Amino acid sequence: MASTQCKHYHDEEYDLCLLFETYLGADKDPSKEQVIDYPIKVLRDIFSSGLVKGKTLIELSANTVFMFILLAADYFDNIILLQPCESDYQEAQKWLNKEPGAIDHSHLTEFVCGLKEECSDCNKHEEKTRRATKQIVRWDITKDNPLGDVVLPQADCVLTSAYLEVVSKDHAMYLKLLKQICSLVKVGGHLILISVLNLSYYMIGQHKFSALTCDEEFVRKALTSNGLIVERSGKEKNRYNSDFFDYEFLAYFVCRKDREV
Repeated sequence: MASTQCKHYHDEEYDLCLLFETYLGADKDPSKEQVIDYPIKVLRDIFSSGLVKGKTLIELSANTVFMFILLAADYFDNIILLQPCESDYQEAQKWLNKEPGAIDHSHLTEFVCGLKEECSDCNKHEEKTRRATKQIVRWDITKDNPLGDVVLPQADCVLTSAYLEVVSKDHAMYLKLLKQICSLVKVGGHLILISVLNLSYYMIGQHKFSALTCDEEFVRKALTSNGLIVERSGKEKNRYNSDFFDYEFLAYFVCRKDREV
């Protein structure tokens, strides 16, 4: 029986492997397929259109999700992964170094490669992605500067997915973290935000985790207040009544940084 009291992302019950299997595993649960298919196809369209381009991409998500950088590796030569907790950081290192026991992402690689017009060898594409991944850095929000002593150059693109609504305990924290994330984007560069709108909880095993409920209006205002111009956006309604989560829409916002704030 799931606990009636919601836990939070940074609680000890956060199980990286179980989270991955629940939402990104290889089984064909329809609600899981939507969570994978929609953002990947959106990103493919964004990158292939040429709207977002450059050399350096920084990726920050709520867990170790390599499907985004598997796609980005065709467009960016310098990928930097920000890992929000120690277990994510260790898992990312395992994957990068091809260590035993790393989570198997092969079904995600196959999906990404299947979206390409030309045939692509999945193993070769994973190696290409590893070569493009130049740094893995801890992003610790318990510190005033989540990067600690690490200094990163501002990026052409920062991609963050399902992160802010999961780790933020209130809207003030959301806005603070968004400002820190926006500082990583160079003026003229882009932030791609993939958001889970009106999410209040998600499940990991028998544990119910709280999420910060954010609607589209709040997200748009937060973006513009950080010197960003929304150039493209869209959303897709949750098509399934799943016990794993209760979000209303998956949404994306492609934002050009107009100025420093």
